[in-house]
Amino acid sequence: MSNKPKKFKVKTKEADQLAEVESVQPKTEDETSKLKAEAEAKRNAEEDATKEIEDKYKYFKTEENINKIIKCQRLFRINRYIKKVKPKIERILKLKRKEFVYEETIFGVENKEIIKNLKIAHNIRQTQMKEGDIAQVVLGNFYGWKDLGTGHETGLDLLKEDNSAIIELKNKWNTCNSSSSKALCDKLSNYKKKNTNTRCIWGVINPKDINKNNSSKFEYDGVIIEKLEGNELLDYIFTYKNYNYKKDILYYIKEIINSL
Repeated sequence: MSNKPKKFKVKTKEADQLAEVESVQPKTEDETSKLKAEAEAKRNAEEDATKEIEDKYKYFKTEENINKIIKCQRLFRINRYIKKVKPKIERILKLKRKEFVYEETIFGVENKEIIKNLKIAHNIRQTQMKEGDIAQVVLGNFYGWKDLGTGHETGLDLLKEDNSAIIELKNKWNTCNSSSSKALCDKLSNYKKKNTNTRCIWGVINPKDINKNNSSKFEYDGVIIEKLEGNELLDYIFTYKNYNYKKDILYYIKEIINSL
């Protein structure tokens, strides 16, 4: 018997990997061809599946379908917005009106027709006051805007959420006299000095001539104040994601007001 020590083979990680590779290597040309055919079939199946998905996606992205999606998004935005402002408008309209009280004057003529006309004028003024409140709610609750309400530290009415614009809102072009105009411009100029990149706007809902471009800019106390009136104001506020919602909004708001 030989007394020579036995030799042991030490298996390394590389050796294990080589053995594993060799074990799966085909031993004949037929096996090689079979593997190639299976790989080709698998690759073709994957390409067919990918093409099918791409074709479906391509169909989905047709101009017609994209327009349908955009239209649905706009309808969703309008519905969500109207749902938000409707109870606010209803609450304003249901507030008790100040009763008309006829006051005799020294030179006044106590005529039933005149008193009747004075009462009508009183009711019109009450309605106009509510229209101003409604306007602030309607504009300030649109996408990207904030209604500052009453008593805000700025004294102003509407603020764009990114602070790119702030607005003092007036219902009619002749609402302000000289002293109230000065107070308005003081508030806007003060804000402009502290926020130099913000557009400070005097907004007028009902201009003297609704069919005329009434927008303008002027310098006050060393800063530029903008004045937007009528359609220019509404177009600016109601344009969201490159679409102007003004026509839709005016229709629905009038429907709400007329229903009460």
